[in-house]
Amino acid sequence: MLGDTITITVNAVAKVLSKINQDAYSTEYLLRETTGLYRLKVRHSTDKPTAAGLKYDRHAVDFTYTIFAAGAVPEFYRRCYVTVVNTSTDDATLVGYIVTGLEAYLNAANVTKVVNWES
Repeated sequence: MLGDTITITVNAVAKVLSKINQDAYSTEYLLRETTGLYRLKVRHSTDKPTAAGLKYDRHAVDFTYTIFAAGAVPEFYRRCYVTVVNTSTDDATLVGYIVTGLEAYLNAANVTKVVNWES
């Protein structure tokens, strides 16, 4: 289990999100602040078997920061999500290698490039 709180560091500030809901194979965390709120959802599912009989698990982590409206500025949000897909018999450590590889690639410099439409 991931726990009753999750800490995510945003711009060098630790944000502690508390669990607000847990259903079958999903959990939602929330931190509400004066100017906005952080929401993290973790969901799991299994795809239908392929024609070859392979069963794939799907794990989605969705992180959103909603900025509340202030004056003439309307409410808006920033969102980042990752979906990891692997066979149900795959080695979690080996799957982790590609996830951490992508995480390392998406450093501040490369995220800036992606957000500025570089490809």
